[in-house]
Amino acid sequence: MLGNQTALNSTVNHAIPVQPLREQKPQLIRQLQARIRSAETQQRIDAGKTISSGCPAIDRLLPGGGYIPGTITQWLTPGGLGADYLSLMVAKEACRDGGALVVIDPWGQFYPPTAAALGINMGNLIILRSRQGRAESQDNDLFWSIDQSLRCPAVGAVWGPLDAIDERWFRRFQLSAESSGCLGLFVQNTDQARQPSWAEVQWLVTENATPTAGTLDAKEKPNSTSQPSPNQHHVRLQLTRCRGAQTGKSIDVAIDAVTGAIANATGLIANATGAIQ
Repeated sequence: MLGNQTALNSTVNHAIPVQPLREQKPQLIRQLQARIRSAETQQRIDAGKTISSGCPAIDRLLPGGGYIPGTITQWLTPGGLGADYLSLMVAKEACRDGGALVVIDPWGQFYPPTAAALGINMGNLIILRSRQGRAESQDNDLFWSIDQSLRCPAVGAVWGPLDAIDERWFRRFQLSAESSGCLGLFVQNTDQARQPSWAEVQWLVTENATPTAGTLDAKEKPNSTSQPSPNQHHVRLQLTRCRGAQTGKSIDVAIDAVTGAIANATGLIANATGAIQ
């Protein structure tokens, strides 16, 4: 009797199909990535919340459809105002619920009336200026002020241009932002691309990008007979670093100089060499 039961169990076990290991790998990798992501973000104040860039096409390049509160984003640019404008619009969205906007202005070039024209609340604006006239890692007073601003839960975003950031200061900035849910937005020169970074997202921003063909959603595809507006300023963004997303993707956006609206100018251009970070 026992022998018959053993034979029956053996038959049943062999009848159950077993999925090959190579077919299980993609699912196992996704599960592992989800666990790692959860462990990395469980200490964040606003877990699950995202902040829009103001352009749905840009949001779709980012995990969760936007910027994650409590993180740092770098905007690397060789020059021009495109990176300033796009990052400032994100700062505006981050402060929509009443949080303060702290502006880093080491060279005294920030013009508050322009920010007011963009819809930024002047009553919640705080400007940090350096007595040394620069924003380098040697300026401990300015960097201490940035760190304290990122640590404050009443601050929605810290935005502005910075030169080189010492790795230790950068790590402190990242931990401070994570502890409060504040969003850090730093505009830097492209020579910082090779430096250590604690940014969650890093963009390479270039000016006057020539519109190119790409994959557009039907709702966003422009009329083929339409001509570019003379009031539009074209900027290309390339995603060079993003935790949990494919890097190497690029998008051209058009900034309307009259209304300030940000629109998808070309669509998504995928780089076949992109990688998951």
